Amino acid sequence: MSAFAVVYERSNTPVQPGVLDRVMNRLSHRGPDGSDVLRSGQAEMGHWHFWTTPEEAGERQPLSLAGLPFKIVLDGRLDNRSDLISKLNLNLIDASALSDAALILHAYDRWGADCVEHFIGEFAFVILDERRAELFCARDALGDRSLYYSLKGTRLVIASEPWAVAGADGCAEELNEKAVSHYFALKANESGETLFKNVYELLPAHTMVVHASGMDQKKYWQPDPSVRLRGKSDNEYAEGFRALLEESIRCRLRSISQPAILMSGGLDSTSVACLVSQMFAPKTLTTVSYVFDELTDCDERPYIKTIQNRFDIHSIQIPCDDLWPYKNLQDYPRCPNQPDGNTYRMVMERTYQRAQQAGLQVLLTGTYGDELYDGDEDWLTDLILEGRLRDAAQQIGLHLRYAGLYRTWKSGYLRRAAVRTLKTVPGGRQLLGQILKRRRAAPAWLTPFSISNLPVDKPPLHPAFELRGNVLGTWTAEDCVIETYYTSRYGLELRHPYRDRRLIEYVLALPAHQLYNHGQYKHVLRTAMRGVLPEAIRTRNRPTTLLSLFSRGKERENNVLQNHVQDPAAVWRKYVRADWLMDRWNLPVTVETDGAETVIPWLCVSFASWHSSFNRSDIN
Repeated sequence: MSAFAVVYERSNTPVQPGVLDRVMNRLSHRGPDGSDVLRSGQAEMGHWHFWTTPEEAGERQPLSLAGLPFKIVLDGRLDNRSDLISKLNLNLIDASALSDAALILHAYDRWGADCVEHFIGEFAFVILDERRAELFCARDALGDRSLYYSLKGTRLVIASEPWAVAGADGCAEELNEKAVSHYFALKANESGETLFKNVYELLPAHTMVVHASGMDQKKYWQPDPSVRLRGKSDNEYAEGFRALLEESIRCRLRSISQPAILMSGGLDSTSVACLVSQMFAPKTLTTVSYVFDELTDCDERPYIKTIQNRFDIHSIQIPCDDLWPYKNLQDYPRCPNQPDGNTYRMVMERTYQRAQQAGLQVLLTGTYGDELYDGDEDWLTDLILEGRLRDAAQQIGLHLRYAGLYRTWKSGYLRRAAVRTLKTVPGGRQLLGQILKRRRAAPAWLTPFSISNLPVDKPPLHPAFELRGNVLGTWTAEDCVIETYYTSRYGLELRHPYRDRRLIEYVLALPAHQLYNHGQYKHVLRTAMRGVLPEAIRTRNRPTTLLSLFSRGKERENNVLQNHVQDPAAVWRKYVRADWLMDRWNLPVTVETDGAETVIPWLCVSFASWHSSFNRSDIN
C-alpha cells in the first residue's frame, strides 16, 4: 500500500519549510517505488509509490489532469471501474488505461463531494481543489485505507499514518491518555482520537472538506437496516453470495504480478483459494501457509493437502513451532503507530518474509471472514419468534453436542434470545435496561484512571446492526490498517475479499439461519462452496487454534513475563490493575477459558515496549 502526506495552510500563507519532509520521512517504508513531492504555496503534497495495479504502474503522484484545477494523492484501489467509466461517459478504450486516481479526479469534477457515493473499493485520498481554494478528503466505507490529521492554528497536516502526523513539528510526541485507556479496555475509539495527542483519524465512510474558515465532516454511507432478503431456498441465497464473493475476488486479482493466497485450513481462506484456482486455470496458484511439526493440534497441513490434491497449487509452507509468544521480545518489530496486539506477530513476520523471498507482492486472505457472519447470534431468536420451537430445540441440541454447555452459553445465542423475547412482554424493556446497565460495567482489569477516560456506552451503529459491530465498526478497520505497517516493510499488500462492501451489505440482509444452521457456522458459505471446496473442509466444525503455541510461550518465557508483570515501575500500571494481573497472568488457557482476559498481559508487555520507543526516530 502506498502512502501520502499533505500540509495545508488555511491562512493562504506559504507552508513552513521542512514540515512536509519530516512527515514524508516517517512514511518511507510504504514507498518501494519511490516518491514525489509537489510544493505549491499554501499546500504541499507528497506521495510514496507502491504500484500494484496495471493502471497505476509508473504513475507519479501528486497527480493532476490537463484542464482540471485539481491535484490528488491517493492510497487505494477502485473496484467498480467499468461502472464508473460508464457513468462518467468516458470512452471505454481510452478510460481503461486511466489510473484509479485519474478516475477519481474525473468523478470529482462531475459530482463534487458526492463522488464518493459512486465508489466501491479501498481508498483514502486528498484532493487540492484550486478552484474552490479547499481540500477534499475521503476514506472508504469500511475504512480499509487510512487518513490521519492534525490541525494546529491555521496549519493542517494529513498523512496515512498517525506517527507521521505527530512528527510534523520535529518535537517529542505526546500520549493521548484517553486513547490509551481505550486500548487497554479493548474498545475502539469512536471519536477518531489516536494514541497521539491532537492527532485524529478520519472515520470510515466519512469525507472532510477543509477551507479558510474551518473544516466540515460528513458520513456518506451506512447500510440500510430495513433491507431484508427473503429467498426461496438455501441454494438461492448461496448463489447470490457466491456471485458476490467471486466478484470481490476478481476485483482483488487486478495486479501487476500474479497474486498469491495467504491460506490456512479454515473455510474462508480455502474457499478463496479454490475460487481463485478456478479463475487462474491452467495457471498454477501459489499459497503461503504457516505450519507446525511439533504442535500438531495447531497444524493444518491435512486440510492444505486436500486443496493441493484438488487444484494445481504451489504450496509454500513455513514451520513456526519455534515462534511462541514472548520469545526474544527485543527482536519484535515495533510499529510506531501503536503497540502490537498480535501475540503471534513473529509467525506473521516469518510468513511475510518468506512471501517476499518468493517474489510475491499481493496476497489475498481469508481474514475477516469470521466477522462477516456476526449476525448468526439471531438464529435462535428468529426461530423462537417465528414459532418454530421444534426447530429451535433441535438446533440447540446440535449445538450443545458440538460446543458443550459452557461454550453454548458464552456464545450468546441463549442470552440474545432471552433479550429479544423479553422485549415482547409487558415491562420487559424496563427490566432489560437495568440488566444492560449492570453489564456495561468497565472491564475488571482497568484502573479507576482508565475507567474515568471511557465514555458511557453509546452504540455507534444503527440498533439493527448492534451485533454486526465487528464487521462494520472501527475496531476491525483499525486492525486492517495496523497490519499495513508490517506488510509494507516486506513490499507486500494484503487484500481481503471478505471486506467487500457489496458482499457485506448482502450478508447483513440475510436471515440468521443462513449464517448458522444445524450446528454449523457460515451456512451460506458452506452451501455456496458445495462441489468446489473439498468436503473435509466444507463440513468441518471445529476451527484450529494456536492455543498450544500460546501456552508454550507462557511456559517457556515464564521468567520474562513474570519480570514484566512484577516490575513496580511498569508504565501499564497506570491503566491496568496490578493486583488483577498478578492473580491471572499465569493461569492456564484452554478453549473454554480463552477470551479477552488472556490477552491483557500481552498488551501490557507490548505497551511497555512501545512506550519506551514511540517518540524515537529509529523504530525498526
